[in-house]
Amino acid sequence: MKKIQQLALMGAIALTGAVGFTACSSSNEAAEPETVSSRYNPATNEVGVNLVFNVSTGNGTTRQTSAATQATEDDLFRGIDNSILFSFKQAADGKHLASPTFSEKRYDLAQVLAANTINKDMSRRVIETSLPINTNTLLFYGKAIAGDAYGSSYTANDLFGHLDEYTLPDGGANLSGVTISLGQRLSGDNLTRYHQVEDLLSAVLTSVMATNLAGDNHVAISATDYPMSGVAPYGFDVATTEYPSTLTWESYADLDGKSPMETTHDLYPLEKKLADVYREMTTIRQAAGELRAGSGYALQLVMHDLWANINDVRCASPLNKPEAVAKYLAHMITVEIKKYFTSETLPSDGGAPTNVNFRNSADMIKELADDPIWPATADAKPTNFSAIPTSFHFVDFPYGFGVPRGAAHLQFDTTKKQFKYVKFYNTSAVGDVSGFTVESYCYPAELMYFGNSPVRVSNLERKTNDYPATVAAWDNDASWSADWVKSSHVTSGTQGVAMQNDINYGSALLKTTVRYGTTTLLDNNHAIQKAKQPSIADNDEPDKQITVNGTSFKLTGILIGGQVKKVGWNYIARDGDKFTSYIYDRAIASDVIPVTGTSTPNYTLLFDNYHAGEAHQDKVYVALEFLNNTGEDFFGEHGMIRNQSHFYLIGELDPEKDGLAAITWPTHHPLPPYDANGNSIQTQRVFMQDFMTSADFVIGANSLKHAYLTVPDLRYSSLTLGLSVDLKWSTGLNFENIILGGGN
Repeated sequence: MKKIQQLALMGAIALTGAVGFTACSSSNEAAEPETVSSRYNPATNEVGVNLVFNVSTGNGTTRQTSAATQATEDDLFRGIDNSILFSFKQAADGKHLASPTFSEKRYDLAQVLAANTINKDMSRRVIETSLPINTNTLLFYGKAIAGDAYGSSYTANDLFGHLDEYTLPDGGANLSGVTISLGQRLSGDNLTRYHQVEDLLSAVLTSVMATNLAGDNHVAISATDYPMSGVAPYGFDVATTEYPSTLTWESYADLDGKSPMETTHDLYPLEKKLADVYREMTTIRQAAGELRAGSGYALQLVMHDLWANINDVRCASPLNKPEAVAKYLAHMITVEIKKYFTSETLPSDGGAPTNVNFRNSADMIKELADDPIWPATADAKPTNFSAIPTSFHFVDFPYGFGVPRGAAHLQFDTTKKQFKYVKFYNTSAVGDVSGFTVESYCYPAELMYFGNSPVRVSNLERKTNDYPATVAAWDNDASWSADWVKSSHVTSGTQGVAMQNDINYGSALLKTTVRYGTTTLLDNNHAIQKAKQPSIADNDEPDKQITVNGTSFKLTGILIGGQVKKVGWNYIARDGDKFTSYIYDRAIASDVIPVTGTSTPNYTLLFDNYHAGEAHQDKVYVALEFLNNTGEDFFGEHGMIRNQSHFYLIGELDPEKDGLAAITWPTHHPLPPYDANGNSIQTQRVFMQDFMTSADFVIGANSLKHAYLTVPDLRYSSLTLGLSVDLKWSTGLNFENIILGGGN
């Protein structure tokens, strides 16, 4: 297998000094060489050397594309910064470091190479330093230099990845102190503000749906108050109240289809409209895995639809007293909606409102505080919104916080009669389960480097041009002259020292492409309608057919599940770490999905997902975020995907899929994790450091049937898949023909 030369840092470190060489004795003490280097310091027992980096890779400028990730040999080199070298004296020469232990010395190399200072054919840089006598193993860490995000609509963290922590211990300390952590997208003040926005929006919805003609609102219906009429309707006495004193909007939905005014009579037409809207708003099939969109944009669309139905009832001509009461309740609901939303027009003929928008945050907060409508069964009304600025744009929630548009999930507590945002995520039952929260969304990883190697030594003085110039030559023992001794250690007379193994990336890489498997797609209309009305015949309510073109759906984001938040000294998860983080890559190379061919590849940096001690490595779920740009609505897994709304299709990447060819492991460096002797534990998994996993996703004929309105929990195998996967091993895992939504 060709090791990802597109991804890998194909390089090595050479250490050059003066003259002389002897091997370690059994006591790890160096025999005195015939010639002692002029740079040997007996006081410190160190010898001065030159570090020579040999790197062959490429660079980028804008987003998580091949350029930013150096995925191809044509990409320019981004440079190496935050570079740290550790030296070790192991008990035997020729070994890789197998586990975290105490280093001899730490070297802070800072920016060892600026961007574009080397290329794959000539890549040398010399740095003077000193190595302790008997050093026989070197460990290297580094990060690529982030580029300039000027002029981009994305942040530098989106474009080049971000780490919250890159902690390497002091010299002499144990490497168990190494902590490298993905960048959390939401924390601190932003997290506080995020939850306050959730509290405000859910409280607004709760108040609207709690509109009633009971309690303080239980008043006589008079000609003055009665909407769209100049006379009191149907003999209502202006001095008396002639409807139940407990009448609420919910009353129309909870009497098994009977009128709350005449409990032995079926709902009248205007009553039924109120009942249907209430049920649709508050029935969230959590047990079936439904995830209700809670984004500002989704709520704006929902409020438009709700208001259109309510206005239809408000403007209708009632035929009896029960319908007159329903009409009056619609008037009261409209009054409640106007506290929190605006519209350019509200037609008096029952038509839909136009341009429904949130009122500004200050008005919404004040109205909520003064609003007498709040369910007695609900938790206390939230009051703390101090972190929400007056200029906050609710329509941008939650994407404006850097998390996916589907990250905000609503649930409705049927006992408390209250909307709340889901704090913990579980696809099968959105409820109070530990694990994934909105804080689990992370930036892509940064481009990181890792080298773990024994050393070559020489007793001859070396010039820069004496070292092999390319990676292929560096890895070929025949390229080194006879005076070089492989798998040795530093002595007081050593003149040249070179890392035997290449330095490679500590990051893993996912290459994503998307294409259509057919130009005619079916939605899930029949199943949705059948679930609502089981009496529907098999040939009734057929699925909508959508003929796609080059702009029908746009790829707007990629979510990768099963990531660990922190890795240790070898870029592998430590014992006890949980794989509950998501990487959200929203800096997409191109959102275009052509009718024929595949999309522009998108590259996402992430962590190796090796699970220690497990015979079977986990599947990984990937969700692709799309914009519905078809100009029409369609039905997905649980509900309607509105035009200009975002939805998610899921693919499964299984490293143990039947027929999967075995990976070819690298021969010139051991890939972590290691056994006790420093040899690679060769367990194949979906993402491996220094390797590129390729996933070719296909939107098939039935993919839209499995479209999630909001982001699902990618950890669970009980998901209905939007993508099917065939895969084989090549450079890294190569997932081909992955049908979105499963099936074909």
